[in-house]
Amino acid sequence: MNIDAAILADPNKRGTLILEILNYYVPEVMQTMAGLTVVPGGGNPSAPQPSLLKGVTGSIGLSGKVTGIVYTAFQENLAKVVAEKILGGEASDQDINDVVAELTNMITGNLKSQLCDMGYNCALSIPSVVRGEHISVSAKTASVSVRSDYVFDGGLGSLTLQVFATLEK
Repeated sequence: MNIDAAILADPNKRGTLILEILNYYVPEVMQTMAGLTVVPGGGNPSAPQPSLLKGVTGSIGLSGKVTGIVYTAFQENLAKVVAEKILGGEASDQDINDVVAELTNMITGNLKSQLCDMGYNCALSIPSVVRGEHISVSAKTASVSVRSDYVFDGGLGSLTLQVFATLEK
């Protein structure tokens, strides 16, 4: 992936950079892990807060020169299909949670790697998963709030990513 690191110098463009990174890696991770084609839908590099998520939602914290959190919200039926494709058979609720946690880890790990390559070293927390239809998330101190939707081919459903972050040099 070829990203213009100069974008990071402008705080108003950091959300755009994070959105570009996600739009590159989310389809790649889903194709590699589940054999599914994913197309970036609408993306907002300066999304309003709070944000409402629903479904099976993974989260991972970032700490270091980037602080914040990444959420991946899979529609319930989509989470089951993805888990079953990855595991090769029927998936229990725990299996689904484990797959969502791992996919969240992979997507966030790629974001972290790109940011580290640009001098924004950070560490990731252990992923966690929650389920619900009205999950409200916000971050009072985040200078970046990015939201993007991803549509799976075949009408399988959608995935929403929400990132709250602050980047420091």
